[in-house]
Amino acid sequence: MGKLTAKGVEGLTAPGRYTDGDGLMLYVDSQGRRYWQLRYRLDGKRRDLSLGPVRLLSLRDARDAALAARMQIRGGVDPLAERKAANKAGTTFAEAARKVHTERAPAWKNGKHYHQWLTTLETHAFPLIGDRPIVSLTRADMVKVLSPIWLSHEETARRVLQRMQAVIAWSVGEEIRENGIDFAIVRRALPRQRRRVKNMQAIHYTDVPAFLHRLAFANAGPVVRAAIELMILTASRPGNIRFMEWPEVDIDRGVWCIPAAKMKMDREHHAPLMPRAIALLRVMESNRSAALPWVFPGDKPGKAMSENTLCKAIRDMGVPSTAHGFRSCFKDWSRAAKWEDYLSEFQLAHADDNKSRQPYGRDGQLALRREMTAAWAAFVAGAAPAPSHERLGAPVAVSVAIPNMPALRLAPTDRTPVASSQQPQEQHCG
Repeated sequence: MGKLTAKGVEGLTAPGRYTDGDGLMLYVDSQGRRYWQLRYRLDGKRRDLSLGPVRLLSLRDARDAALAARMQIRGGVDPLAERKAANKAGTTFAEAARKVHTERAPAWKNGKHYHQWLTTLETHAFPLIGDRPIVSLTRADMVKVLSPIWLSHEETARRVLQRMQAVIAWSVGEEIRENGIDFAIVRRALPRQRRRVKNMQAIHYTDVPAFLHRLAFANAGPVVRAAIELMILTASRPGNIRFMEWPEVDIDRGVWCIPAAKMKMDREHHAPLMPRAIALLRVMESNRSAALPWVFPGDKPGKAMSENTLCKAIRDMGVPSTAHGFRSCFKDWSRAAKWEDYLSEFQLAHADDNKSRQPYGRDGQLALRREMTAAWAAFVAGAAPAPSHERLGAPVAVSVAIPNMPALRLAPTDRTPVASSQQPQEQHCG
């Protein structure tokens, strides 16, 4: 016979636990909410199993539920573990995806990628499988999601596939699913995509000096013009330029140290600064705002330069290039000028696949790169001639007419000229 009565339970409202017997308790929390709990021991560990709220379960119902749970325990079954397994089995794909998104968020440096990761699944996967228990999903469900976009939006489809694969793998790791899904078979069930490698649009490297001459007369503001020029001189990623901070710059030593957290390869990068780069930074320093950390602050108060600012300034000049495209100009020049390929790769902060060379490149060959970037700076300033084979006319180039300014040339094999009278198309800003 239990200690509690139905009438007595109605008056138990003070926070605490009230024992009925055989582990059954009425629990009242600090906010006055009342629940039935069963306390038991299994494998030497104490466990509390919630049976439900008093407003839904009477004292008799709670005793019946407690008896059923005790019968499970006598049969060697842990009712709490059973409940957790049942809850996991009911996890939907959308719930799992949001958990994966939350868990991975701290590792992402790019806010845009953070939002796009979940948005692509919300757009393409959730309407079809979002409410389905993740344990029930099959290869056919993956194909069903990908088929509508596999050929029409190829890059997006590949990203959706990768993200669904990550969610399924997470569910296996969490022991929600027993087995994963073979996405290699999923790919084979879909039509073959025509892999199109889309390079960032860029001008021919021999036209960078003319571009910089024209930049001096562009309508963009002085901060934007200085940012573009420094980006070209250092062959840096546009994002690193936009978020460049004063503590990273050592003007006296002529070095810009970009923290690993800002780098694509998660490795600290040292960029040598030539006299022209230092001169630009001194001008920016003379106009520095003590309240802002950025070397090139944006137009909006308290904000860094926006993602599209550099590309828009270049487009407004009528030049068919993205900001990121100038990195390929540097690479093409370094090859034409016979600089060692690994030096330009260090300057571009690309991964070095040569394991035997990696231990000797901890400083990124800074001294040698300083010589190389000095030659690059002289070339783009017009103080050094183009490499000899370019002066001889190879490759043949086409001219882009720019009134009152030096003509820019584009290699016809992989560049599309845009006449100055045409409105340049919207380009992805790299």
